[in-house]
Amino acid sequence: KQMGKASFAYAWVLDEGEDERQRGVTIDVCVKHFETKSRRFTILDAPGHRDFVPNMLQGAVQADVALLVVDVSHFEAGFDRGGQTKEHLQLIRSLGLSQVIVAVNKLDTCGWDEQVFESIKGRVHGYIVGPECGYKASAVSYIPLSGFSGENMLERKEEKLAWWKGPTLIEALDQLAPPPRPPADGPLRICVSDLYRSGANACVSGKVESGTVTAGQKVVLLPSAEQTTVKNLQTRGEPARSGAAGDYMDVVTLPVELQFVSIGGVICDPRSPVPVTDTFQAQILVFDLEVPLMKGQQVMCYLHTETLTATLTRLEKLIVKGKPQDKRPKCLQKGNVAIVNLQVGRKVCLEPKPAGGVPTSLSRLVLRDRGSTVA
Repeated sequence: KQMGKASFAYAWVLDEGEDERQRGVTIDVCVKHFETKSRRFTILDAPGHRDFVPNMLQGAVQADVALLVVDVSHFEAGFDRGGQTKEHLQLIRSLGLSQVIVAVNKLDTCGWDEQVFESIKGRVHGYIVGPECGYKASAVSYIPLSGFSGENMLERKEEKLAWWKGPTLIEALDQLAPPPRPPADGPLRICVSDLYRSGANACVSGKVESGTVTAGQKVVLLPSAEQTTVKNLQTRGEPARSGAAGDYMDVVTLPVELQFVSIGGVICDPRSPVPVTDTFQAQILVFDLEVPLMKGQQVMCYLHTETLTATLTRLEKLIVKGKPQDKRPKCLQKGNVAIVNLQVGRKVCLEPKPAGGVPTSLSRLVLRDRGSTVA
């Protein structure tokens, strides 16, 4: 209130940095946990501003479902060409998030007008289920709410919202289908999203992509190949004995020097380490771009929690209606699906997409160029 940010009350809880609170803009991903009557949730509050899309990717890549907040008062700015609403939808689709809740926010600024809600819902829905995102209509739900007053987040009190017969935000979250998980007895994979030093130990945090981690377990840290033992674990703010696929580990304490672990690295089972390479082949879908993608072009590559520069060393083949074409393409344009070869500046951890299994963030990537997502 003293800083004139009373209307950012809910954002204030998640924006913990001084810069974030003064500017009223989310910059870094913030992790918070909460529980409903039937489920436990972890929020990865990701920035929406276009300057911080790389940070947004760090959060989205670890998520199971997406909660997209659409601003009624500035809808056109976010939804026109180059707007962040469209780019965020493309990104979450690329990262394999199969369910979306669209929170139509600030509806109190237009008197809880049902026509405004339906108009915005119609435009967003047409894009989400259209060819650029390709979501199933059944996987998307819409909630009218006000983050300022908290209306329809936990409960509904506003008389002007009597026309809404659907769930509150919390009820909609409870109704989500459980996301598919790799088997708990599969190989351990934890992508490191943050780390710091504590005494003689390295403390890391990240999502368990597959397998199970337990205190006292022997692990290997890649790409450094350093072997160590998990000292202790912490999740949801409390000590834990183990964590399974889908759990976000707040702290994994490892008795090693910080030089052996890095953001973008992966904690693995020594008997089944993740592949490490600096050249790989990927199938990509090209988004809206101003200049076609060419052989030799440099782009920013986002692989799970890793960020690095990549070079398109070869445009291998186009895929049309699911069938690879014989002729090698000279360039790639909007809407093309293609197989390309990429070379990155250092060794990275990645995994081939499992045949018939559940793909993890280790087998997905996003390419950006000049501040825009291109593939």
